[in-house]
Amino acid sequence: MRRGSRSSTAYGRDLLAGFLLLSLTLGFFWRTVSGDVYQPADGGDLVSFLFPTYRFAAGQISQWLLPLWNPHLYGGAPFISDIQAGFLYPPNLLLFLLNPDFSYETMQWLTIGHLFWAGLGTYVLLRTLRFGGRFGDKPVSRPAALFGAIAFQFSDPLLIHMGNLNLIAVLAWLPWILAAFYRALRAHSWAWAAVTALLFAMANYAGHAQSSFYVGLAVGVMGVAWGVMKIEDSGLKIGGSGDQGSSEGEIEELRLKIRGSEIQARSEGRAATTMPSRRPIFNLQSSILFLFFIVLLTLLLTAPILLPAAELTQFTERSEFAYQDTVAYSLAPTQAIGLITPGFFGRGPALHWSLWDRVETPYAGVATLLLALGGLMLAGSATRRRLWPWAILAGFGFVTALGVYAILHGWLTLVVPGMDQFRAPARALVLWTLGVSVLAGVGFDLTARWPAQVANSLADDERAYARFNGVLKWGAILLAGIFTPLMYLALLLTQDNPTAFLRASVASLAITLAAGFWLGTWALIAMRRAGWFSPRVFAGLMVALLFADLAATGAYTDISPMDPTTGFQHPELVAFLKADPDLFRIDTRTDIEDLWQPDGAALHGLQDVGGVANPLMLTQWRTLWESTGGRQSERYDQLNVKYVLVRDGTPLPEGKFELAFDAPGELAVYRNLHFLPRAWLAAPGDDPENLAPDPDAAPVTVAHYGSNEMTLQVESARPTLLVLSEVWYPGWRATVNGQEAEVQQVNSGLRAVSVPAGASTVELRFAPRPWLWGIGLFVVGLIGIAALLAGRLHA
Repeated sequence: MRRGSRSSTAYGRDLLAGFLLLSLTLGFFWRTVSGDVYQPADGGDLVSFLFPTYRFAAGQISQWLLPLWNPHLYGGAPFISDIQAGFLYPPNLLLFLLNPDFSYETMQWLTIGHLFWAGLGTYVLLRTLRFGGRFGDKPVSRPAALFGAIAFQFSDPLLIHMGNLNLIAVLAWLPWILAAFYRALRAHSWAWAAVTALLFAMANYAGHAQSSFYVGLAVGVMGVAWGVMKIEDSGLKIGGSGDQGSSEGEIEELRLKIRGSEIQARSEGRAATTMPSRRPIFNLQSSILFLFFIVLLTLLLTAPILLPAAELTQFTERSEFAYQDTVAYSLAPTQAIGLITPGFFGRGPALHWSLWDRVETPYAGVATLLLALGGLMLAGSATRRRLWPWAILAGFGFVTALGVYAILHGWLTLVVPGMDQFRAPARALVLWTLGVSVLAGVGFDLTARWPAQVANSLADDERAYARFNGVLKWGAILLAGIFTPLMYLALLLTQDNPTAFLRASVASLAITLAAGFWLGTWALIAMRRAGWFSPRVFAGLMVALLFADLAATGAYTDISPMDPTTGFQHPELVAFLKADPDLFRIDTRTDIEDLWQPDGAALHGLQDVGGVANPLMLTQWRTLWESTGGRQSERYDQLNVKYVLVRDGTPLPEGKFELAFDAPGELAVYRNLHFLPRAWLAAPGDDPENLAPDPDAAPVTVAHYGSNEMTLQVESARPTLLVLSEVWYPGWRATVNGQEAEVQQVNSGLRAVSVPAGASTVELRFAPRPWLWGIGLFVVGLIGIAALLAGRLHA
């Protein structure tokens, strides 16, 4: 067969594996994609935050406007600075341009699509890696790569975040980034290093800073581990002592590499040379150099969102985070039972019963865990050296996830810039599940090849299998023979206590499933060891067992037939508000979250003083809101609140509010009879924190109002301050009659501009310097890539 035909066949098989993975993905989420249920049940951040945020961005971008500022929530906020907005992420941009009025179901499709992308990336990663030893210069088999892909894609650290599309979108690129990074290190290729940075930047634009941070940590851990591994490899080859006791597979690997070097030398017309003694230093240096290059290029390409986000942090509650804030949602050691079952303390929020916060568990399937152990225990020394970086990555992720229960997390917040801004250390478990999935892919092939190995086996192989079989046997005894009967005993003893009985039932089901899948994995390995079926049959059965495991424990978790978007569905109320021609805000901070989605204003094109709970809300707006002293004050009126949405029967200050619209259902709209316009001229006074409207001044006309700019016409009898009911934030520029003017902060958080006597035209636009600097750095990054590619073309 010709080489081209072999390549075509190989690509065809990879495409078939990708199609099978896609089919499994759709099968896993069949109830969601069919419209039968919604997942997560209450929508989570997907419905309360991301859906209205994306729809606002889509509405702007479909009009070819760049939404740098969001005027709809919290009295206005810097949209470009909120990295979670994700509106510059290419898949989102494409959606926003093609279908700006997309439905909530589209958000679910985006989440499922990114989970598939995570699995496909893991498949590509496993088919890219080389493990030496018995594998030689070949990757793991396609079934093994498919196994690892399923394990990572449906692992608990991803599946539990079905409501966090941006988190999943960033992490979906992790295996792709590591695959490109491996190619860069293995081939000493700057081009592949540039591809790594491009993929990393792509992930960052999806908009979840903590996930991007963990991707960076993964790249760093792998780069350092690679450098150390290559030092060991080179020491073995140069010193000679490492060859003693090497297995036949390791010797064959070294022989193939030497032969390849000789062939290349002959083709270049030179003599083959031995590896220089300085090679270990070069490999370590190249790893660090590649890391520096990738980080630098990634920062340049992501600067348009990173620099504004860094500025925003100074003006939010995150700047006040203490260490105790960062360790919220740590993985408690008791929750490590999630290694073998994710449901012991209840998988979904409805059944969660432990004392600790519901967080991710380190679950990627029982078979995944066992085959990962098998990969480490059954591999020869050459292969095991190549597995250690992945074992280190997994261990690093697990220990970091422990947060307050392990000192490593505290050290990292101290020495790693930015880590003290993130909560939920348990999210680091995604590094654990990816590392374990790679190890399991190797263990998959090693167990599948056992009978062939036994034919010319070494004593070490038999001892390794005996140790591995011992782990399988004792684990089965503990789970099936001890823990499962104990859980059934707990069911009998707790029948008189409904709460305890429910908890015992949840835990018993979890342990029973774990025991069943443990026994199933052990049985398949034992039957393959005995030669009862071929490697292909073993591969198919093991993949099916893992999928059955992950589907049984996760496919129907946190689902509901109830539409989570009902909080947006108030057509009569919205129509009433939008019929008012004034420029005004509404106030929904009245404990109506169960009736009205807090970010509903962004979806409906209204403007609200509130929004969903968000740690990135501007501190000055929070301070301003708290300074009002209640809805009866004039300071409250300065927020331009014309309508208040309340539950029927909610009391409001008498004489100030009147019923304007009694909406169907439990909501009512009240009009503020004292509301102030969006802009007004201040009365004489020297205290910029206590400005009030001048009752004798002419009204200010808002001639134009856009997301990023506004124009006002002013007629003043004297020099004074024009006060706008708009939150102050750096980056707003003003001109008065064409001349630049300072945008001042007054009344705890409002904008003001000095205007002279007479008629004036005041223009404001949002053009933050970090955004402009970021665009410049982005261009520098593109120029660097172009120069690198041009250099390679001329090389």
